[in-house]
Amino acid sequence: LTTLSDDAQVITRVGNNPYAFYGYKTKGVFATTAEAEAANLTNRSGLKYAAGDVHYVDVNNDGIINDDDKQVIGSATPDFYGSLFTRFEYRRFALDFTFTYSRGNDIYNAVRRVTESGSDFSNQSTSLARRWSMEGQVTDIPRASWADEIGNNAFSDRWIEDGSYLKLSNVTFSYTWDKPLWSFIQGGTAFVTGQNLFTISNYLGLDPETSYSYSSLTQGIDF
Repeated sequence: LTTLSDDAQVITRVGNNPYAFYGYKTKGVFATTAEAEAANLTNRSGLKYAAGDVHYVDVNNDGIINDDDKQVIGSATPDFYGSLFTRFEYRRFALDFTFTYSRGNDIYNAVRRVTESGSDFSNQSTSLARRWSMEGQVTDIPRASWADEIGNNAFSDRWIEDGSYLKLSNVTFSYTWDKPLWSFIQGGTAFVTGQNLFTISNYLGLDPETSYSYSSLTQGIDF
């Protein structure tokens, strides 16, 4: 079990993918006071979760959300990944396409965790406009709370997203000739290339093909 600088954790253990994300699972946001009271949950400091707070899964049913309730919530390891290449030729012209893809991997969107925290005066995402603000409001964004003492922004599946993608990573259009242009150029190929032309993905960050560093420990982490 490894804890990162922002308290996110990754775990490697028998039966799971290496470096799996380890945190809390959630069941949405308490819309009403009655819902929160029925769940009757407190955090590790004894503060009681109220309307507008995240409803964490109490794994051991002791009424306290703490380390005992953490579990594997995703993995950066894909089910499969690879690339596809195809080439079209007509006389001296050629058009090359390279696609890359990944399926079944998760991404920890640490950027969104900062910009949806609602806990200080830093710039926030426009998604905070739908934060919980009144009794009975059904939303996926908890209430804004200075310093987040209750822990709504703890490392959980709120920040884990599907990282599957299909990307057109390279297109090259070329023309090849074999007749001399000058005495020192007997032939050649002229080409124009475009990279990262489009990506199909549900990931909310800038690019699903991301990694915080070259370390296996930080694969699938978008800071």
